[in-house]
Amino acid sequence: MLTETVAGRTYDYSHNVGRGAQTGMGFNTPVSMTFGPDGMVYVANRGSETISNVGWNRTGVGQRVTKLTIGAEWGEEEFLGEFSKYGDSEGQFIWPAGIATDSQGQVFVTDEWLNRVSVFEKEGEFVRSFDTVQPGDGEPNGASGIAIAPDGTIYVSDSRSHKVRMFKSDGTFISSFGTQGVSEGQLDSPWGITVDQDGKVYVADFKNHRVQKFSADGKFEAQIGRPGNKRGDLNYPTDVAVDTDGDIYVCDWSENRWGKGQVHIFTPEGQFLTSLAGDAQKLSAWAQITVDANADYAKRRREVRTTEPEWTFAQPTAVEWDTANNRLMVVDTQRSRLQIYKKEADYLIPQLNL
Repeated sequence: MLTETVAGRTYDYSHNVGRGAQTGMGFNTPVSMTFGPDGMVYVANRGSETISNVGWNRTGVGQRVTKLTIGAEWGEEEFLGEFSKYGDSEGQFIWPAGIATDSQGQVFVTDEWLNRVSVFEKEGEFVRSFDTVQPGDGEPNGASGIAIAPDGTIYVSDSRSHKVRMFKSDGTFISSFGTQGVSEGQLDSPWGITVDQDGKVYVADFKNHRVQKFSADGKFEAQIGRPGNKRGDLNYPTDVAVDTDGDIYVCDWSENRWGKGQVHIFTPEGQFLTSLAGDAQKLSAWAQITVDANADYAKRRREVRTTEPEWTFAQPTAVEWDTANNRLMVVDTQRSRLQIYKKEADYLIPQLNL
């Protein structure tokens, strides 16, 4: 299905992957994802807490990392397992947030509650962890997004202290940048973070409703997007990705007049191009298995006037660019799935490419 064509770029909706599941073949409140160098895909699940007759049950359900591969077409995905669980012991999570892989395939996961990064081998074996909060950091802290630069430098955004911390590949602290505020270079509850192929750092500045671009050492370079209610304006951006052409993708989490979250696309210079609102007209293969196995599910779906409300995003939290396959992955959090768009380079129709 042709989804969007604008300024020489065409985005075709491909398919979606996933379903809601406490454990096993599916996701449970997925909040971030990353690609391993061998084509493996890792999805960090936030899980959920439950309410009982004695109050909150702090034993989380579903805090884990899901491993899978994603094929080119619907039904080609393969569930490969999962690792970690709820807890504060080594290799466990309370509030997993960001996830990234290094050039060796190791998986790095931030924990917003424990303020640490846990490191795993690509198959899920725990290796080590390091604290993100440094001696003398007195303010509240909450480690959120994580990105790893081509040179191995690790960047971790902190949504409560309003800064980005830099670490060596072994977890040794280097420095930090950012203070709370609205001026250039200042941050308010930064969340998702990415590093482009040139080593530039992009931060989703959540409560300032913008993305900021920094040099590798944290010097402000540019702002992408602005707050507002017009199409293309940002309203609580949670993540950012950059493709090999330099185009910028911003995940906008909040409900607005166009839907329950969008992904906005900007040129490398920060000019707004278009927005994606979600196009999942067909269930994922895993979700279809569930429907096929339950006659009541199938009946209820036949009885509705339209399934259109489920096509769109529901509070998407993360975006990731799949360089190997030239496609965009959107973590559609409340629907426990990934929506996938292919970027076509050679589809040109003059009247559409204005």
